[in-house]
This record gives sequence, C-alpha cells and structure tokens, in this order.
Amino acid sequence: MTLNNPGDRYNPIADYSSLIRIAAPQLPDALRRFALPVPPGRRARWVLTLVDIAFTDYYPANKDQGIDLGLRLSFASILLDFVERELNVHDPVVISREYIRFARLAVDEGARDVPASFRIDAVAARLLGCFPCAREQALRAAVVRRDRYREALNAGLQQGEEFDRAVSFEGGAEFLAVTVLVAELPWFRGKITDRDIAREAEAWLDIAPELGLGDDVEELLAVRRRRSGGGL
Repeated sequence: MTLNNPGDRYNPIADYSSLIRIAAPQLPDALRRFALPVPPGRRARWVLTLVDIAFTDYYPANKDQGIDLGLRLSFASILLDFVERELNVHDPVVISREYIRFARLAVDEGARDVPASFRIDAVAARLLGCFPCAREQALRAAVVRRDRYREALNAGLQQGEEFDRAVSFEGGAEFLAVTVLVAELPWFRGKITDRDIAREAEAWLDIAPELGLGDDVEELLAVRRRRSGGGL
C-alpha cells in the first residue's frame, strides 16, 4: 500500500486502484490512511470521487483482472458508509442519490451479489427517510410556492435576484428537497417488496402532481420566456 506524497495533489484514480483491492474488513482503516494527504474540507469529495469511479465502467482500473461489478458494488457500499459515519456530509439527499444510482446499476446489470445497502427495499427506505417534512406540510408549501410565483410573475418581475427574493419562503429549502426526492420515486414502483415501504412511496407519488407550480403559473412562465426571447 502506497500513500500519495502529502506534498502532491491527491490522485483519486491511483487511490482507487490501490484501495479497491483491499479486503473489506481492512478498508475503513486504509481509507483513513489514504485520506491523510487530502485537505479535510475535500475528504468527502475525494471519497465521492472514488464512488463515482466505482460506478463508471469505462475507467481502466475497472477493466483490470479481478475487478468485477460485484467487487465495485461492495467497495462503493463501504465508501458510502465511511462518508456517512466519519465525514461531515450535511446533505443526506446527496448520499441517498448515490445509493439510488448503485441500486439501479445493480438491477440494470443483473448483479447477483448485491450489498444489503444497495438492495431496492433498503434504498427506498433510506430515500423515504430523507423527506424533511410530512406530506401535509409539503402540500401546504406547494400552495405557498405557487402563490409566490403567481404574484411575482403578475408583477412583471424578471428572472434574477429580485424574482428569487419574491418567490422565496420559509421552508423553501425543505420543499425543494421534497421535489428532488419525489422525482426519484417512480423508478421504485413495482420493485419494492416490503408492503409498508411500498405504501409510503405510493402515498408520496399520489401527491406528486400537486407539488408542481400548476398550469396557470407554468403558462405565466412560458409567456415570460417568449417575451424575453423576442416573441410575444
């Protein structure tokens, strides 16, 4: 095992080639040692870069003998667990979306040995656990958002800081997270085996159409786009 020279910029490709061959029980300790040359503020990004390499088939390291999809999935699951347990990642949505894309990869490639954390029910449960509010709160926030957009557009505000201030509202960041998470749920439909998890996912999907801006606001946005583009 060779550490990068602390005086050099870290090299995720080289790190990946070394780390993926380390046995799973020793991997967390190896990650801590390999992370030493990486500036603390970049360590989560470094690990997520390794995760991305594991996901992406075309990297030469993934063509090496002994590096198959099963090993890449196992490696990525340990990396993501390491990020959550030991590094400061404040946005659980980011990590959940990593789990989702590996679950999709496993399904698309017909992987046989799938880590428990990448199995569909586990990933769906994780995703649902990231929702920052209840459905009733999300529906109320959607109404506030539509009203803010309608008022700003009827006032003739153009895209920019003034418009952004006009449409902002308390709880807006949480509502944005909800819309991002709901957009991931359709892929899980028909794949979840746990009834409670499936029921919760369907409940969010049922209200998904009500979380949008609505036809009238979308038409106001379309009119503004046409005008700014030299149309009407």
